Amino acid sequence: MRHPFLVGGKLYLRALEENDLEGKYLDWLNDYEVTKYMESGIFPNTRKHMEDYFNEVGRSSNNVLLAIIDKKTEKHIGNVRLGPINWIHRTSFLGIMIGEKGFWGKGYATEALKLVVDYAFNRLNLHKISAGMNASNEASTRAYEKAGFEVEGRRKEELYVDGRYHDGIIMGLTKENFQKLRKSEKK
Repeated sequence: MRHPFLVGGKLYLRALEENDLEGKYLDWLNDYEVTKYMESGIFPNTRKHMEDYFNEVGRSSNNVLLAIIDKKTEKHIGNVRLGPINWIHRTSFLGIMIGEKGFWGKGYATEALKLVVDYAFNRLNLHKISAGMNASNEASTRAYEKAGFEVEGRRKEELYVDGRYHDGIIMGLTKENFQKLRKSEKK
């Protein structure tokens, strides 16, 4: 493992590094199948866009931007972002992208989300984490639910994808509910 920050069973998370921009990251951002439900897939992405994002978000004390690395192959398979963090209210948003399609549906997103949630609540002392997504993105919704998130709200016909409008959903998890889940998992 190279520079591990958070370590799980199948994967580890480390800071996104500038050399990660050299890999398949740009291909992921321009692959409609990968970004179909993400804001970053609406317009074409360039190396300059990636560098700007890396410099703005990756070096901010209000964001934690991590590369998801498969332990077995040491392959960079996606990214997860906690942020922006509101240090007064102790809240944040969480987003994830698994860019390597061969790793879809195998629990990598759920494991990465659980690692980041544990970090957010137990090391950063955050109170609540939220996530927003297209209600049609069932895989993402399932991954968040497996990590303990619950649907808190629905915004009707808010997102335009594939020629039609879709509902957006807001999911959330509080530190208290996270701790209850952890206790029940240990029993």
